[in-house]
Amino acid sequence: MRWMIIPALIIASLFSGNSVADINTHSQAINESGRLRMLTQRMAKAYFLVAMDVQPNKSKAQLTESITTFDENLAQLKSFSANQGIESQLNANISDIDKQWDLYKKQINGVISTNNAASVLLASDQTLAACEALVNKLEQITQRESTKLVNIAGRQRMLSQRIAKIYTAISIGGHQPNYDESLAQAITEFDTGLKQLLANPSNSHFLLHKLKKVASQWEFSKQGFKALSQGNTAPLVISMTTESILNQMNDITALYEDMSHKLKAS
Repeated sequence: MRWMIIPALIIASLFSGNSVADINTHSQAINESGRLRMLTQRMAKAYFLVAMDVQPNKSKAQLTESITTFDENLAQLKSFSANQGIESQLNANISDIDKQWDLYKKQINGVISTNNAASVLLASDQTLAACEALVNKLEQITQRESTKLVNIAGRQRMLSQRIAKIYTAISIGGHQPNYDESLAQAITEFDTGLKQLLANPSNSHFLLHKLKKVASQWEFSKQGFKALSQGNTAPLVISMTTESILNQMNDITALYEDMSHKLKAS
């Protein structure tokens, strides 16, 4: 029997709209470059859901919105690097993103089909690697302990979507060693990142409350992963639970960004 229990408490939609504001600080640049990282996985997940005819209208809208947001964020990061005089330090990273994104965008703007799952997965991973390098480079340039928390929290956003992406790919193509290994690794990395954030001594009560809420949602999501190992799939359920986690982690990342900015100003 398919694992199809959807608690009434799960009301998160398939949307997570984020208006793109001008990037003015290094902490914000790490947050927004981290958003690029997340979007690489979100787009592939949405593509797969459309291909599977799982809430196709909402999933297609999410895909379209994510493509637009990626383009806008990347343009803002290019402007930031020029305005901050660090363009030369980021040129190689941004050029790599441009190259990988051009190839990836052609894939996901083409005919949507489950037959393209492997090529979309590869393109999403290659673009992710380019975006990850940019985030890490920005953190290296900034050289502040507080920005590491922005990076970790932002990476949790990406992992929520990566987990949903790989889970959905397994729902399409069945268990394959590389899929199963990638999913297990992403789950382990999310566990590790969440523990790091929960253990941070500078967390406010509000931040800790939000992190504990994520921990609760995460425990529920892991029940779905157990069902997957038994051959039962529910991509809509996993998409909804990881979407809720994404929304919470987006707020948490913004809170760490604000904390980092205030520490620099003090």
